[in-house]
Amino acid sequence: MGAGNVRVLYKTLESLSTVCDEIIYGDMLLFEDDREILESYKRFFNLKIIKYDFNFIFKNGFSAILNSLADHAKNNITLYLNTSEIIEEDYGIIDAVVNNPECNSFYFVHKIDPHRWYRMGDRRDLKWSGILHEQLSGEYKPYRKPVFCMADLPKDSDNPFKSNVFDCLKECIYFEQYVRIVDAPSLLGETDHGWLDFAKKDYDSFKRRLEDRKEMYGSLKKGDWEGFKKSCWDLKANMSFNSSQAIEYQNNEKYLGK
Repeated sequence: MGAGNVRVLYKTLESLSTVCDEIIYGDMLLFEDDREILESYKRFFNLKIIKYDFNFIFKNGFSAILNSLADHAKNNITLYLNTSEIIEEDYGIIDAVVNNPECNSFYFVHKIDPHRWYRMGDRRDLKWSGILHEQLSGEYKPYRKPVFCMADLPKDSDNPFKSNVFDCLKECIYFEQYVRIVDAPSLLGETDHGWLDFAKKDYDSFKRRLEDRKEMYGSLKKGDWEGFKKSCWDLKANMSFNSSQAIEYQNNEKYLGK
């Protein structure tokens, strides 16, 4: 799923198409020209696009959208990658393991980060849990070796206005989820409870940063995309940036209907 970065998304779709016979994308895109690019990818991939409100994750958390997307899958074994993540090294074992009745969960690795990403499993046995840093929950019957190694590609950065809007949305989503898990710890679900300690430590800071973005925060809660977009513009207008950045930014007035 994603709110933008559709150009690097092509690489993710291309990578997934080597191991998946169907790709489902949660469309929370903020800009219509990005949606046009997304639609064009249907020519190259078996891509099913599911439309969501731009503030869906803000309201419901990360696991809610992953469970919803899994419900649209035609297969029971599903795999989740973020936009800009790719399969860097395919170990060639997915076809052999997905039909193994003794296993229902699989992980992949990263060359730099030693974490094991359990993001592939049987949707009949495992559901996504937690509003923050989603985690598969259920009775694991794991395969003991990684199925592939993934890598991260740089996000789209050619448009400074869009990049700023994406960053503002991401920050508000995380600030909100940190506050919510402190107020209601059960919302953390199966996610590592170390995140609750982190959120408690900076709870006042997260609340203050949301209050400092009153218009932006209010627009997100109401689902007012135009208001959110304008508040991102106003926030950037109060920041310092060099003359070339200013020219680039002003060239994006078209996104405000100017």
